[in-house]
Amino acid sequence: MRNGLIRRPTASLLDDFFNDEFFLPSISSNSHLDVYQEDNKYVVEVDLPGYKKEEINMSFNNDLLTIKAEHVEENKEDNKKYIYRSRSQSMFTRQIRFNNIDHNSIDAKFESGVLKVILPIKAETEVVKKIEVK
Repeated sequence: MRNGLIRRPTASLLDDFFNDEFFLPSISSNSHLDVYQEDNKYVVEVDLPGYKKEEINMSFNNDLLTIKAEHVEENKEDNKKYIYRSRSQSMFTRQIRFNNIDHNSIDAKFESGVLKVILPIKAETEVVKKIEVK
């Protein structure tokens, strides 16, 4: 420590990997997220326990999948002449960048607290140009 400053140790290879733009920041880190490739598609699985399907919003824009979920719970108890309120709120936001996705065929299911998003990879079409011999 010099001049009241604490030096941060040199980042490890693992830190560099997870600081890549593929893993953009999230508001909540309580939910587990898996991303893997299976055949001609990417699969994203996110644990969202306690959320309802209606509380989850997703979009895919400019190669960026955005998953947002927000849950607000409010408990009320009447006691004498006042109302006691207790609120809890949880929020999850994650963005993941993908390339070459068929955005018209993206599918998502939410079952038993797990969101599963299927992102089909666009079929590569080989462009053949006929060359005229002169």
